[in-house]
Amino acid sequence: MRRHQFRLTLEPGQEGVTRLAQLHQYAERIVEGERSLVGPLLREKIAASHPQRTVTQALDMLVGKGIPQWDLEGDANGSPRIVITTRGSGMAFSAIARIVEQIAPEALAKPMFFEPIQKTQSGQKHSSLH
Repeated sequence: MRRHQFRLTLEPGQEGVTRLAQLHQYAERIVEGERSLVGPLLREKIAASHPQRTVTQALDMLVGKGIPQWDLEGDANGSPRIVITTRGSGMAFSAIARIVEQIAPEALAKPMFFEPIQKTQSGQKHSSLH
């Protein structure tokens, strides 16, 4: 998988946002060497979609190892959209798509906006749509 830096703007609804935030928190705590409790919305979603695994096994498989290379923030202007922005060495788009598909599938029914982030040679970021 090729790693890219990009922004993905989507509208997963209130519960989807909560589950994505809980997943991000879970991934960050694993890196810190802590096991955190999984929030109830995320636990219910994972238990229903992965009945043959424990919630922890399914989440560990979904987030992988190492520092999460994505951040989650609200969209400007107070809209119901959120923005997932990759950072560091970036992520494969397929990894983020899998997270959205498993954690906030309701976002797939609404328009999403993908914006690649390319670093220029001077170290500044240049954004363009393809």
